Amino acid sequence: MTGFAAALYENLPFPVLIVDAGACVVSHNEAAARAFGWNRDGRRPDAAAVIDGANPATLLARHAAEGRENTHAFAFRHENGSLFEATAHVIPLPDEADGAARYALLLRSLLSGGSHGEQVLLGQRIAAALDTMTEGFAIFDPAERLVMFNRSYKERCAGARDAVRVGATMESIVRANIRAGMYPGIEEGTSGAEALVRERLEKHRDAGGGGAVFEFGKGRWIRGESHVAETGDIVAMRIDISELKRTEAALEEKRREYLSLLQILPDMILRFDRNLTVRFANDKYAAHMGSTTDALIGRYLPEVACAPEQTAVLMDIAAYTRDAPVKTLEICIDHEGQPMWMLWTAVAIFDGEGVSEVVSVGRDITEAKRQQQRVEAQTNELRRKNEALDQFTATVSHDLKAPLRHLSMFAEMISEDVHRGEFAELPAYADHVRKSSARMRRIIDSLLEFSQIAYRIATPKPVSLSGVVGDALALLEGHVEETGGRVEVEPLPEIMGDPELLKRLAQNLIGNALKYRRPDKAPSVRIYARQRPDGIDLVVEDDGIGIDPQHVGRIFEVFQRLHRDETVYQGTGVGLALARRIVESHNGVIALDTSYAPGARFIVTFPQPVKSKGSEQWEVRPES
Repeated sequence: MTGFAAALYENLPFPVLIVDAGACVVSHNEAAARAFGWNRDGRRPDAAAVIDGANPATLLARHAAEGRENTHAFAFRHENGSLFEATAHVIPLPDEADGAARYALLLRSLLSGGSHGEQVLLGQRIAAALDTMTEGFAIFDPAERLVMFNRSYKERCAGARDAVRVGATMESIVRANIRAGMYPGIEEGTSGAEALVRERLEKHRDAGGGGAVFEFGKGRWIRGESHVAETGDIVAMRIDISELKRTEAALEEKRREYLSLLQILPDMILRFDRNLTVRFANDKYAAHMGSTTDALIGRYLPEVACAPEQTAVLMDIAAYTRDAPVKTLEICIDHEGQPMWMLWTAVAIFDGEGVSEVVSVGRDITEAKRQQQRVEAQTNELRRKNEALDQFTATVSHDLKAPLRHLSMFAEMISEDVHRGEFAELPAYADHVRKSSARMRRIIDSLLEFSQIAYRIATPKPVSLSGVVGDALALLEGHVEETGGRVEVEPLPEIMGDPELLKRLAQNLIGNALKYRRPDKAPSVRIYARQRPDGIDLVVEDDGIGIDPQHVGRIFEVFQRLHRDETVYQGTGVGLALARRIVESHNGVIALDTSYAPGARFIVTFPQPVKSKGSEQWEVRPES
């Protein structure tokens, strides 16, 4: 070598070897000495070939013929006997005087990942460190040729690992992985394979795209990231996220199970945040609101709340506290024309700022409410029956005893007179017996009639009040003529009930109005209806003797007569008790209007009347 060439040779920053045709070291620079370990204790290279292989001479001759601009992979022998892979330029040197071939080997980088120049030894350490990483690591030059990689990057390619070598392009590595079946469902030579190659190259070049996640191998998932170095090289990272994917899949399965459970539950479920923004609604809630779950999410709750006026207390975020995070509310709404009872329970979830979310559950308790109402109705009916039984017991012990005492007394008097042979008073005694027997018969008939009235009607149907009043007047026609009375009937509506019981009710009320008239005046009875917010009033009023308000508490009890002299006002005291029982069987109420002075006014209040279907129209009359 000339002086300049020798100086350049010695000062090159990367290892340079001069070898003969058998790859034995003839000369080397200081960088090579450090890289191969020949710079310690004055050691010299062994006489053996520095390149591992069966025929290094053929290998060197072939690579030299390919041109000095190319690099080639070699397995070099270190001074300590170990092997390491590195790339090198192979440059043929002019033949020496002896005619022997010589080659210059310019080492560029380690295949397992090293740096250039005289830092090849340091590169070995870096490569060894990189090999400890579980993440795949590789560096590609601006032409997308592989410059450096660690063991994990290569091993991840499994059957395509041999394609991972210095100088290989990114495209060739992707195609080798397709050929090895590393991309499930993608077959080489198909349009899907070509699309995948384009996609992987685009993701590789897109350093600012945030990376991509793809399935790589059976049951494995990789997150690929690309970063551009200052030199223009592309640093590729391959991170195995299979465990994360399995965890995500498990969580997703749990989420689907959770959502499925929420969807099959019969309850309405709604979740909203502190800003009253809907975060979740199940299908049950969405269907009730006539919407879909997707349409409800993100909406302002008061706009899509179930009965917002009634549930406003549940939407009051400030009212929830850590000590009292739960609120419960019963509401009744109109649903498809029917009352629907709902029990809402809301639970607040807190964070550092206070309430973060509220989870509310709405349960349909309509059937439970109906059951409760049925139980209450049955309880009330049982109570009324017990009261009636008590009254009946009192009647048997009192009212029935009176005619029995008369019968017994006059029977004894008849017996005594007959025994003495005195017959003058027998006709009078016999007349008293007859009257007492007739009274007892009337009492028994009234009791039988009273006991036959049920508190509930089995099959109610629309009944015209005008019709039942007309039928009652037909039965009372003789009584009306006898008293010279006048009965005025205004048009009346229809109600749901039993026509026979309602006819008996009208007959009792009108009959009482005719019976308890003033002695010097023909009776006048007026019958009309009044509309109420929750029903209809049937009013029967007269101009008779009236009822003292102090007796209003007992006039509807069995056998409670205010007039004991039957020669003036006959009766058994069962009429008004029977009327009340008929009214209650129609879920109504009967009362005496104590403010009415001209006579007596009875007001029967029924539930909402049936809407007229072509029947006689009735006029709404104001209260008076």
